[in-house]
Amino acid sequence: MAFYQTLSDDFINNMFEGTNFGDEVNSSVMAKRKQIVKTLQSQTDGYWSGHTAYHMVVNAGLLKDAKFNEKKHLTLVGKAFMQNPYGIEE
Repeated sequence: MAFYQTLSDDFINNMFEGTNFGDEVNSSVMAKRKQIVKTLQSQTDGYWSGHTAYHMVVNAGLLKDAKFNEKKHLTLVGKAFMQNPYGIEE
């Protein structure tokens, strides 16, 4: 399995530790992955995603931190994650 294919479910679950995105997201690693995709896409498209979601992806090393009025960029790990966010084998 290539590195870019996925972040582990444990890593994803740890990212969400101490947060509350509602039962649907809290109880499903796939829903958590979808939330991360939504957050990263919103940020790189110039939209706000919420304080908790933003800092979660920045702290996990998926998104470079920037001021609110600056364009946001994915890190190399963030780019790799977005290539295959659901860990589907190719």
